[in-house]
Amino acid sequence: MLVAASPLRWLASVALAAVLLIPHPVRGFHQGGVGFCEGCHGLHGVGRNDSGASFLLTGSDASSTCLGCHADHGAEYAVLSADGSRYTPGGDFYWLGKTFSWTEGGVRNASPAERHGHNVVAADFGLSADGSRRVAPGGTFPAAGLSCTSCHNPHGQSTPDASAKGPVAGSGSYGARAAPGTRVGDFRLLWGAGEGPSTFQYASPVARAPEDWAETDRNHVAYGSGTSEWCGNCHAGLVGESSGIGGGKHPAGLSARLGAAAAANYNRYVKTGDLSGSRADSYLALVPVEQGTTDLSVLDPASTQGPDEGANVMCLTCHRAHASAFEQAGRWDFSATVLADSHPRTGDGGATGDDARHSYYGRDVIARFGPYQRSLCAKCHPVD
Repeated sequence: MLVAASPLRWLASVALAAVLLIPHPVRGFHQGGVGFCEGCHGLHGVGRNDSGASFLLTGSDASSTCLGCHADHGAEYAVLSADGSRYTPGGDFYWLGKTFSWTEGGVRNASPAERHGHNVVAADFGLSADGSRRVAPGGTFPAAGLSCTSCHNPHGQSTPDASAKGPVAGSGSYGARAAPGTRVGDFRLLWGAGEGPSTFQYASPVARAPEDWAETDRNHVAYGSGTSEWCGNCHAGLVGESSGIGGGKHPAGLSARLGAAAAANYNRYVKTGDLSGSRADSYLALVPVEQGTTDLSVLDPASTQGPDEGANVMCLTCHRAHASAFEQAGRWDFSATVLADSHPRTGDGGATGDDARHSYYGRDVIARFGPYQRSLCAKCHPVD
């Protein structure tokens, strides 16, 4: 015999259904182990894929699980697009699937896909390990094991601080500042010292990111300190410890201060042949530098002000953390004498859609810098 539900029970059921249908905001997702577990894990094996992924992941592997949300489906926090249009500070993993080729002076040239960035393994999205490198350049981390969670802690643990109490309230990842008495989370959920799959030696960087993930000269990560040192957790041979890069390579890190001359060059430099700039508006997102501070309160993601002599060069001054259209995940084409000759170009083998425009984050480099703009190394080292 069917029994009619009581009005109170019916209302309770409707209320519960309404709560379950409310979308889970991205900022509440990674909450130090108390976030939306079902977003990544199939409880009791429900939703587990046929690949046998560990930890009851909903994807075939860790990166596939991450990209289930962070691939392109209209979300601003996507880091993998279908066309290279995600202008995030770290770059778009789209470029890992693009090999470009062209003929110049009768010589066939190519820019292989696997040279465009960190080759995370994400089987569900067609991303595989680097085919020519077995370990990280300058380190020992195995290329076959590289995933999003090699760098990022999906549970968002906070920087160890025995005196702090309360939830992880801010980290700089979204421009937020932690309230007094709360723990400060690691920037971009990056693993901290003593953490991570390879037990990192160096702490996560001090930085603040803008609310909008699309990078521009007026909307960009404000880097404080520790970026190169953190990269050195896996690339120790390239970055070194606190003494900067040795062996004839460009220095990077807290010891690589710009000094008065290079800072003045950065602030005056507008483009090749134009040194009429001023510090107030000299910031160029294609050539960011670190301010050399651990004070989050002085970092402004909307600032257009250039550096002072205490700022320093870092790995991300020249490279993207995820991937770019250029080899070595360059922010610009290191092999081009002038930026107008950068590849990909329209007509290159493998180039499709707006690859050329997206490679410089929507910039027309000729319109922005002129047809004879040299390498952006000139931002600090002008030669003409």
